[in-house]
Amino acid sequence: MERLDTGELAARTAHVVEHLAAAAGKRALAETESRLREAARRLADGRIVVVVCGEFNRGKSSLVNALVERKGLLPVDVLQTTSVVTTVGWGPQAQATARLRDAGGETEARAIPLDEIAHYVTESSNPGNRHRAELIEVLLPHPKLADGVTLVDTPGVGGVFPEHTAMTTGFLASADAVVFVADMTSPLTASELRFLGHAVTATDSGPDEDGLLVVLTRADQAALADRREMLANTRAKLAELTGRPTGDTSVLPVSTRLRLRYLDSGSEAPDEDSGYPLFEAVLWRGLRRRRARLLLARPLEEAGAAVEALLRPLAAEQEALARETDETLSRMRAEAEAGQQRITELRSTGAQWRTALRSQLRDLRRDLVMALHDELDTVWQRVCTEYLYDEALQDDMDELAAQVSAAYAAVAGATARRAESELNALVSGFAQRHGIGLSPTANSRIDAVGPLRLEPDLGAEEQPGKAMPIGRDGAFGASMGAAIGGTVFGPLGAAIGAAAGLLAGLLRGVKAARHQELQTRRRNLRDQLGMARGRQQRVIVHGLGNLLDTAADRAEQELDSLLRQQTETVGDTLERLKATAEATREQARARHETLAREHTELLTTGQEVATLAALVTELVTEADTDLPPAPRLEEDGADAEAAAEGAAGHEAPGAEAGTTGPEPGTGLDTGPGSRPETEPEAKPEA
Repeated sequence: MERLDTGELAARTAHVVEHLAAAAGKRALAETESRLREAARRLADGRIVVVVCGEFNRGKSSLVNALVERKGLLPVDVLQTTSVVTTVGWGPQAQATARLRDAGGETEARAIPLDEIAHYVTESSNPGNRHRAELIEVLLPHPKLADGVTLVDTPGVGGVFPEHTAMTTGFLASADAVVFVADMTSPLTASELRFLGHAVTATDSGPDEDGLLVVLTRADQAALADRREMLANTRAKLAELTGRPTGDTSVLPVSTRLRLRYLDSGSEAPDEDSGYPLFEAVLWRGLRRRRARLLLARPLEEAGAAVEALLRPLAAEQEALARETDETLSRMRAEAEAGQQRITELRSTGAQWRTALRSQLRDLRRDLVMALHDELDTVWQRVCTEYLYDEALQDDMDELAAQVSAAYAAVAGATARRAESELNALVSGFAQRHGIGLSPTANSRIDAVGPLRLEPDLGAEEQPGKAMPIGRDGAFGASMGAAIGGTVFGPLGAAIGAAAGLLAGLLRGVKAARHQELQTRRRNLRDQLGMARGRQQRVIVHGLGNLLDTAADRAEQELDSLLRQQTETVGDTLERLKATAEATREQARARHETLAREHTELLTTGQEVATLAALVTELVTEADTDLPPAPRLEEDGADAEAAAEGAAGHEAPGAEAGTTGPEPGTGLDTGPGSRPETEPEAKPEA
């Protein structure tokens, strides 16, 4: 089957919507025209956001550069980047804009050359973000971005700047897809797994197979046996983390170094070595589906409703013109007037539907707030029973603060998505019961409190020096050892026992001192985090309330808009019936011919809407039968067979592993113990 083009579907959808808007305007149906114009605007402005994230020095910026085929676009740096996010989207010409905040809090948009991006986003050029950069927006005339795809390059998580992790986690709530970048040469670390857990939490309302991809970079820098082991290890860890079957999340090995080398060569032969063809096929396939679901389906629903609104008065007038008696016309006018009266009652501010809707929204608010408190309690329990007992986190205040901030940000994102999902379900059911169509709520976010800063000794009680308890335990051990050794073996035994007892006592003293130190620090950190917990809870609960209030207002506005649309349709029907009653036989005959042409044209448009809706459904459910082969990473036949089965399957798990046998001399055929050429994949970057 030929691959469906979302760009073509979007263009045809936009044409249909604009055509119907013009028809509604010509007939003075202002509300129908307004709704169609708004649908066209949303379609034109719609974006699919792909957040590229991962720890420092994993190759995120290099990967974005390879995706847009611009080797030096985003800088790579040996130092951590600042807390600056860079977005890359479509534009008719290449350009960059830095959004800077001045001392007074105002934001300035400053056009900058592409080669000055590093001046704002790297720690070496912008230490401590002294330029106050909030966002760098890059536009490129790249065809892969033309459908509204925006790539978001985020700061590295898990580093010395806790605001990086909190900021990146906050972006997950608005992501349509997440590409998590890890390293083929090292297993997923504890901090990476913690962040992935936050990512799953933040994006886990109605998850689908296209939502999360894990990319292992530097695939050509690991030995053959290590690559197989690393892929299996990563898939197993993801399965344990998510509770989903192994292979449910795509894990794709790539080499950005080989990809950029291939692009520089200008070769027309297939790129068989870098792994990027399969990675991009899986990524763009998922984004096509997301675009169809999120951006095309709703305008087509609006177009179908508009066709119905435009056809109904025409059909009524045609029936009236074809009447055999005036009683038929009287009956039709009475039915139209009754419908008009019903709509008028529904539009009344004290209408029952408003009371019912607000009551259901209050119940939903109560349930969501209770669930939110449960989630926040779960985070706090994890902090107290897991994070504070992790010695690595206790010794790294910044990492501990980053992980706690990320956990709260993930809860905020998950709550926003759950609220959106349940609001849509509530509104849809309400619409069915009352015979009024409603649009889904717009995407919303709940912001958590900014990054935390923890002080290891804040409020700690004065403790005796370590030397005192260690020396005390050492002396006690020496005396006991001497006593026991002397009793059993005499003077020589006393000397040996004293030495052994001293060593045992010193070790016990060191362990006791460390335990005391950790206990004191744990209490200190728990007190600080307890204060932060209260702030986070207040901010997130307040954010949920604002989200629900806004959604309730939008729902009522949407209802009012639809009722105005129905009022216009009924009014148009009544005007046509009135004109029909006053028309002569000749006028009726001519009018009937005009209506027949309009009716046929609208039916044709309706058929186009139905065709486009069917194509969108087909696009969302298309089978993955044309994925490119996996990179040549594996050798044995069993793995190759698994890759073939995976490439034809729903999630392509074999393709994730990269399982067809390498040929001698290919870029990824490094073999056990060997290494690629000395050219690095890219400078380390954040």
